Amino acid sequence: MKPMKGNDTISCMQEALLRHEKICIAGHSNPDGDAIGACLALGLSLQKAGKKVTVLLEDFAKKYDILEGRELIGEPKEAPELFVVLDCGGVDRLPAFARHWMEQARLTLQVDHHTSNPYFAHFNLVEEEASSTSEIIYMILRNEFPIDRRIALNLYAGLIYDTGAFHHTCTAPSTLRIAGELVSYGFDFTAVYDRFFNEKSFGETKALAKGIDHAERYFDNKCVLSTLTAQEVKDCGCTSKELDGIIAALNNIQQIEVACFLYERESGEIKGSFRGKGDWDVCALAQQFGGGGHVKAAGCTFQCSLEEAKKQVLDAIGAVVHAKSELH
Repeated sequence: MKPMKGNDTISCMQEALLRHEKICIAGHSNPDGDAIGACLALGLSLQKAGKKVTVLLEDFAKKYDILEGRELIGEPKEAPELFVVLDCGGVDRLPAFARHWMEQARLTLQVDHHTSNPYFAHFNLVEEEASSTSEIIYMILRNEFPIDRRIALNLYAGLIYDTGAFHHTCTAPSTLRIAGELVSYGFDFTAVYDRFFNEKSFGETKALAKGIDHAERYFDNKCVLSTLTAQEVKDCGCTSKELDGIIAALNNIQQIEVACFLYERESGEIKGSFRGKGDWDVCALAQQFGGGGHVKAAGCTFQCSLEEAKKQVLDAIGAVVHAKSELH
């Protein structure tokens, strides 16, 4: 079966999930709160509905240990009937071990909210207006599959992660209504918020300080960019999985319209994270380097030195700044 080119419906997703028994669920590499929350929530719900479920996720930061259902994470013993990809803007963003099992599956299904998604599965539900993949998963589960306290906690965690605790512009009235419905299941929602946004390890705090110290402004102070080498991350006593707070801090600087953070992984590749304000489309910026994401939050990977990646990003931003100045 060839992948569909257009969008499918929630009822189509529900039908596929109901029809199959052996199901694999996978999230993107270096998974974040939305990917982990959505995968574990769907996995727990399907397991409660009597399905045989395996969740495929790379190792993630300790702050996500508050999420429920980690016992589902592992690799299947046989090829799945249905392979479900969540919160993944392209098949190349799946870990290699997950792509292996995806190729073995009879049918593939994906749920996502990234504007750059290329519709790579047999069935695709890509809701660009949704705050998070967790919000879409809630809509799929509601009235059709079980939801309990553990499942609700995971969905709420994914929702607040991708909205920045309802701070980002992707937050809609429906997002807040769904959050209220999830909180009614009785989990400690303040503990989830604290773990995601307030609590930091000592190493993570040192990396945040170093990332801010390395920040430099460009283009009439409208752009900020910071970098960290793999050795600097290691010297701080943390890993690349604990650097989420740096791009958020850069994005909070006054007058900044586009924030960029580039860091080197132990493998040598360079990861880039971008945030935009106003009319800046950082998804378009990331796509220039083979990445993607959302209009106001996106990322990519470079196969070059950190200095070369920095030069490429600044050149690309400079071209946009020049084009904008010619329009005025």
